[in-house]
Amino acid sequence: MRPRLFKILTSLLLFLSVSAFPQKANGEIPQIPDSLRKKIENENAVFSIQEARELRNAIRGDSADAADAIETPIIPKDSLFGTHVNPLIVGTEVLGLNAFVWAWDYWVLDKSYAHTGPSYWMRNFREGWEWDHNHWAINFYGHPYQGSMYYATARAGGYGFYGSMAFAALGSSTWEMFCETEYPAPNDLISTTVAGSMFGEVLYRLSRASYNGSKVPWYRHLLAFALEPAGYAQRRVFGNRDFYTGWTPIELTVATGVGSRFGSDYRFGGEDADELDAEWNDRHGMMAVSLEYGRPYTRVRRPFDYFTLNFFGEGGLEGKVLQMDIMGKLVNRGIHGRGHWLDFSVNLDYDTFYGDLATVSTLSLGGAMDIALWLTPNLRFRVMNQVYWIMLGSADMGYDDIIQEFHPDYKPDMDSYQYNSGVKYSLMIETLYKRWRIYNKTTIDAMKTIEGTTAEYGVSGWDFLLLNNTALEYRLFSWLDLGHRLDTYVKMAAYSSEYAEPMSRRIHAFSWYLNFRLLGS
Repeated sequence: MRPRLFKILTSLLLFLSVSAFPQKANGEIPQIPDSLRKKIENENAVFSIQEARELRNAIRGDSADAADAIETPIIPKDSLFGTHVNPLIVGTEVLGLNAFVWAWDYWVLDKSYAHTGPSYWMRNFREGWEWDHNHWAINFYGHPYQGSMYYATARAGGYGFYGSMAFAALGSSTWEMFCETEYPAPNDLISTTVAGSMFGEVLYRLSRASYNGSKVPWYRHLLAFALEPAGYAQRRVFGNRDFYTGWTPIELTVATGVGSRFGSDYRFGGEDADELDAEWNDRHGMMAVSLEYGRPYTRVRRPFDYFTLNFFGEGGLEGKVLQMDIMGKLVNRGIHGRGHWLDFSVNLDYDTFYGDLATVSTLSLGGAMDIALWLTPNLRFRVMNQVYWIMLGSADMGYDDIIQEFHPDYKPDMDSYQYNSGVKYSLMIETLYKRWRIYNKTTIDAMKTIEGTTAEYGVSGWDFLLLNNTALEYRLFSWLDLGHRLDTYVKMAAYSSEYAEPMSRRIHAFSWYLNFRLLGS
């Protein structure tokens, strides 16, 4: 760091420490730890994420003014911040990525869909787009990840969230039109572009947090590349065109445990009212990963300045249940101070539920109200309401056995789902008391089949998914919690069909677990 710039930053930090942060709860002027003060004096020092967080907390306190001040981008000396890689170059890279993946599928994997050519291209222009029903995991995990590569190429080239999304749309549309023998699919375009941009921004920021200095150890470079190879390569070739994100607080927890499940898979209504298809009653292992980037009350200047990523999985002899949810704020307005906050936001949410009980996904846009209050020095109450419009949803039919009775040639697999639109509602309530945490979150999806999107032998109608998680945790150490949770999953369907009667499935699962706090407090 240049001596002049170093003096400016040091003076700014000292000024903020004295004048901008008097609102700490104890009324004292925050002090920077000696170890960090020595690092500040070393112009070649590299700050870890944890050290950056400690420095931020030391000088910031808990005031709104402090939060706004510290969010000023930290511009590295090797940055080309504010400049962009030529859009023609980025567009060429996106198309080159398509060419590489197509060549791999054609020459190495010899995939039948890769044997495309001018006759298929002309057909696509002539006959247009059709909904496809490829394997569910390909459409709702594979396509978003491919979209994240398009997105990161532009994002690391200096473009913002929406500009990078436009390049993701370019990559997706050209792939659909020219790189497959299948008809171009609107669901793939939406999933690759919008969900791909969400995946891309999350991975980009985590990669950037790992690679948050001009001189970092090799293993952090490796982690940055593994998280987002396209973005990392772009930065290395064309230079850093953004700020370092290592000052953003990140909380990461990993839970692991065991428990038992009970529930049933059955149909109700009509002559099948008493028919029990299957019952779950077994032991299971569970794992959960929860990541929070930023603070819930942080002013969002750029989309995804605040986001959460949650993964939960459990498996036993009777079957598995997997869930992944990404929520990122696009804009927000609110107030906060001394640990209280009231925040209104517009969010993007991508949620998938995958397992033997049901296979459901939702890509949603909506709003949230988040309020937290310290009722006493030891008691905090928080409630968050979220309401979303489901832009693109999917749900498995769940009638494979009945369809097979009417159509013997039907082969059930993970392609037996239809596309939906609808609404999603989520209510989260959390209470903190000393070392105790009580938490409950309920999510309800109500989805109606989009006309013309059913698979072969498909049926259309309404799908409902209810997920409820109740947890009680006790803080054993600053880095470890002991917890107990009850999960409830309910899938209901009501389709317009002569043989698909109303159906319901439900499972309850109890789990004991240890929650390891790997980052954050």
